[in-house]
Amino acid sequence: MSGVTLDGYDWFSTHELGFCLTFVRGLTPEEAFRRIGVEVLSEDEEEDEDVLGGVLRGETADGGALLVEENGYAGTMDELLRPLSAGTAVASVFRNVDFDQTFLYYEDGREILGFDPQFPGDSRSGADPDRHLAEMRDLGLIAEDGEDGPRAGVEAALALAERLTGVRAAFDDPAEAPAHAGLKGVLPDY
Repeated sequence: MSGVTLDGYDWFSTHELGFCLTFVRGLTPEEAFRRIGVEVLSEDEEEDEDVLGGVLRGETADGGALLVEENGYAGTMDELLRPLSAGTAVASVFRNVDFDQTFLYYEDGREILGFDPQFPGDSRSGADPDRHLAEMRDLGLIAEDGEDGPRAGVEAALALAERLTGVRAAFDDPAEAPAHAGLKGVLPDY
């Protein structure tokens, strides 16, 4: 997936709402939902405006599944990413309406890399935060001197998520995906 570029994610800079995208390698949306206890909504429940918090949409994507959450942060929660990544890899990119941002990459239940996409030079954490420096440099997240790169930001983080998981969204902007596409579900106790 080293050929992945930022071009496929340029729509994100114009998206005003916050959301969280979780790229899940090799699982279907149904399998991903099952692992984290998401209760699938019926068509009637999908139309119910009383169902607010914790709503996830699971989309089939090239290479796995993409979990989409508008104005949410479930994909940043360790208690969800550990079981979701068991035996596979998961990357999550979050941005809220205040432009707070988080990138997380897990393999087999363990956080390998985490950082703030705005400041990746100073914020890397995880069990092996330097493992993917070459990819981060190639995407412009990190400069050769280790400081924040010229393309630091959420678009580069989305491209990195695709590179590390091999999961590619089937649409350019999740907010513009067909409303009937994928599964919708809710996280209990969220």
